[in-house]
Amino acid sequence: MLRADPPFEEVVVIHCDSGYTKEYNDIGENLEMLNEIPAPEDWEGLKKTLVVLDDLEFKGMNKQQKRCLDRLFGYVSTHKNISCILCSQDAFNVPPIVRRCSNLWVLWRCPDLDAMATCARKTGLKANNFNSIFNQLMMEPRDSLWIDTTAHSPYPMRKNGFQIIHKQDGDDTKKELEKGDIFETE
Repeated sequence: MLRADPPFEEVVVIHCDSGYTKEYNDIGENLEMLNEIPAPEDWEGLKKTLVVLDDLEFKGMNKQQKRCLDRLFGYVSTHKNISCILCSQDAFNVPPIVRRCSNLWVLWRCPDLDAMATCARKTGLKANNFNSIFNQLMMEPRDSLWIDTTAHSPYPMRKNGFQIIHKQDGDDTKKELEKGDIFETE
């Protein structure tokens, strides 16, 4: 968020405990902290804006908040100059509208590789390729796999956001992994 170029003119963080969390203090004066998702008509869309939804409990949301979440991802993000980030520790709790409208996935290793492979399949990556990448390339606990499903993305897969992973099918990926040629550094 801090390295966006051009920078976001406004950052809105919607957090379950917006009065307590200090994670976003580095953003500065352009930060607004909220407890609830505003209605679609409340988003002006006049400035380049980033909305971060962090630590929200989706199953317990009332009908109005579910509607606001749906419209934030399905309408506001595409029509009002607003980028959205949703942080969740469990991809299976993320509402379907968010999964369908998302084009960048950042996955960290978790103990349930089957669940992670299911997430990868939903992004178009084959489970065996995904498992090869995670088992052989994601060695450090903080390593992440970035999957960009944007049409014609020049970098559809990256490690930690900066190292390009050359995605190939089947045996070719395994051979590339074994040779160590799967990365290209910017």
